[in-house]
Amino acid sequence: MKEHHTRLIRISALFGILFLVLWGRVFYLTYFNKNNLSVKSPKLIQRGTIYDRRGIELALSRDSATIGIDPKNIYDASLTAQEIAPLLQMSVSRLTQMIEEKQNYFLVKREIDSKIAEKIKAKALPGVRVEKEFKRVYPQGNLASNLIGFTGFDDDKALSGLETLYNLELLSVTDPDSTRGNNIYLTIDSVIQYRLEKALGKAFFETKSKKAIGIIMDAEYGRILAMASFPNFDPNHFTDYSNESHTNWAIRHVYEPGSTMKIFIALMLLNEGAILPKEKFHCPGYIEIGEKVIRCTDKHGFVDLEEILQYSCNVGIIKAAQKINDATYSQYLDKLHFGRRVGFSIHEAKGFLTPANKWNKSTPFFLSIGQGLSVTPIQLIVSAASVVNGGVVFEPSVVQKVTNSYGELVHEFSPKAELVGIKRGAASKILEAMGKAVTAGTGKKAYLENYFIAGKTGTAQTARAGSGYQEGLFTASFLGFFPAEKPKYVGLILFDEPGGESHTGGGIAAPVLREVVESIIPVVETSSRPQAYSVTQLKEQKFKLDKLYLPDLKGLSMSESIQILNEYKIPFELQGNGFVSLQDPSPGTAIEKVGTVKLVLKGSSDF
Repeated sequence: MKEHHTRLIRISALFGILFLVLWGRVFYLTYFNKNNLSVKSPKLIQRGTIYDRRGIELALSRDSATIGIDPKNIYDASLTAQEIAPLLQMSVSRLTQMIEEKQNYFLVKREIDSKIAEKIKAKALPGVRVEKEFKRVYPQGNLASNLIGFTGFDDDKALSGLETLYNLELLSVTDPDSTRGNNIYLTIDSVIQYRLEKALGKAFFETKSKKAIGIIMDAEYGRILAMASFPNFDPNHFTDYSNESHTNWAIRHVYEPGSTMKIFIALMLLNEGAILPKEKFHCPGYIEIGEKVIRCTDKHGFVDLEEILQYSCNVGIIKAAQKINDATYSQYLDKLHFGRRVGFSIHEAKGFLTPANKWNKSTPFFLSIGQGLSVTPIQLIVSAASVVNGGVVFEPSVVQKVTNSYGELVHEFSPKAELVGIKRGAASKILEAMGKAVTAGTGKKAYLENYFIAGKTGTAQTARAGSGYQEGLFTASFLGFFPAEKPKYVGLILFDEPGGESHTGGGIAAPVLREVVESIIPVVETSSRPQAYSVTQLKEQKFKLDKLYLPDLKGLSMSESIQILNEYKIPFELQGNGFVSLQDPSPGTAIEKVGTVKLVLKGSSDF
């Protein structure tokens, strides 16, 4: 019995010691752990600022205050109201009534200017409390509002957009003495954003569209320079607008791509050598697929791949697509991220692509004209960039770096990408065909005399779940690349269910991109510094390499160069797009003497 009692005492003592150790650990982590400063501190943190790439403020927090009243401590309701109501722009009688009717503490007014708050505080009125807070301000108003999002009345409560996505970063402090969160610098250029919104917004109202979407992306590195959606809103007064106005439709809108899909099918055919560039296909103006009839806008006669893109010939692309097997067709679409998200945001919608094992005989025919699948604008523009940048599918980026309240770098984002493997000749042929689509085809309204744009129009009937294609409802789009000779940028303009007289991509979307490009030429025609790459490789070509010496990379595509340099496991920098024209150090340099390999890439026309 005595032994049993002794054992109980020992066990109890052991549990007591363990409890004290655990309690001590919790206390340490809560109050003394330097890695947990932003979480432990009860102090009020001022939300960080969001800047564009030029350093222009897009969202910032200013000192503000909330005025609260505890009726139990008010000795004279009327006198108190007379003292503070004029400062709060309220009627004395209304405030007096509120004080007399309420029994518990209540907030009178929020987001009061700090100077007014100081005046009220100086009065030292019993029962009147001045609580410090921060007011989130969007100095550019509607500019990029659907992308940036907004916070609620509480500065630390993000409700949408990048404010939500980077909420933790904006409220994190890296110094125990700091009361300001980290700052975020975007890849967005406010000048390009403004000019995109100006042209897109005007057309949105003129075409009476349900939605309008525009994106300008740096094709070389996957950086988003501008992203606009209509309807939009002013985040300073977000409660005045509908939820639809708050939505970033560039990543949320799901639609059938229509004829813009022909770019990718044509690229696939040439890249695989399935057809010859000048091989002809007859278009009598229609083609029968089972019981369905697919029509063209005209009887195009005998057309090659270039003319198929130039005139957006449905019959021609369907017949050409029969030259490739379903397995290869499906693999290309997967590599190009069709039916997949591209990693822009956790809020990004996902397009639809029928799994390859459920395809029937007609599936690739309809896919070739952009039917039977769906995309998001952000996914389509990312896929399109790979056509002209050497076969690299980027994870699109909108944030370039995070700094602390002292301006010191906390984190810098590097482009992430996957390799598709596109041959130089195939890319050149597609680009040439898209150039002719603008100069003499369906995209003529995108033509600029001294600064050429290549591109492809898209017009697709709107499909609704359960009821199929809707008569008279369309999606009109234009996918453009500029400058056409050596594309550095890709732009997408889209109108959902336009209600005006014109509903085609060539009629309403192409001229908008033309207007935007013409207005931003001085902005985009500036050099940018090289970027470091973080690349996830897909199915690769095998190269025989001498691991002791640096190989000659001249003439290789971006994707081929990245693959080879990754095998050497040495850092590298890329400048430009297309194919390697210069490299430093020179070929044959001993690997042990190589620090960073610098490559300059140019379009195929330079060789």
